[in-house]
Amino acid sequence: MEYASREVLIKNGKMCVIRRAEEADAEMMLEYLRATSGETPYMLREPEEVRTDLEEERELLRRAAEDPRWLMLLAFVDGEFAGSCSFAAVSERSRARHRCTAGISLYRAFWDMGIGTALLEELLEAAEAAGYEQAELDVVSVNERAVRLYKRLGFETVGTVPHAFKYADGSYADFLFMVKKLV
Repeated sequence: MEYASREVLIKNGKMCVIRRAEEADAEMMLEYLRATSGETPYMLREPEEVRTDLEEERELLRRAAEDPRWLMLLAFVDGEFAGSCSFAAVSERSRARHRCTAGISLYRAFWDMGIGTALLEELLEAAEAAGYEQAELDVVSVNERAVRLYKRLGFETVGTVPHAFKYADGSYADFLFMVKKLV
């Protein structure tokens, strides 16, 4: 999907550059996926479960850039990669084409700066422009920071998936399923 880069002022007074992901970002993205998966218990995978190779990641980023209903945005502060967010169709079937799924993650060093808010605002605007009527996501229920962000941006909790995650120590975490109407 096409997206014109933007600069957004964040809480620390710095500018955050938001741009669309490109094929050339593949190596950086793989490092990021491994690092962020290890920084928090709220991600779907463990760092060692990032098994995509460089060529597969390049292909994924190329396809995302060419697909008018898929967008991956990257955020940079002082030239340093801070995080990403994306949306994609829930399904291309006619009865679900109006719905997209959204996701976001940031390096821990960039939490609480307003980058997540800026990324999601840009993403939701682009999702609506792409023809989506509804954005959906799931979030670990105890991830209070993320839940607050999503609620502030208009997402509502519509359900809970009990024991959605099972951790190595045998404990569980529930998911909240959240939805935002775009139109």
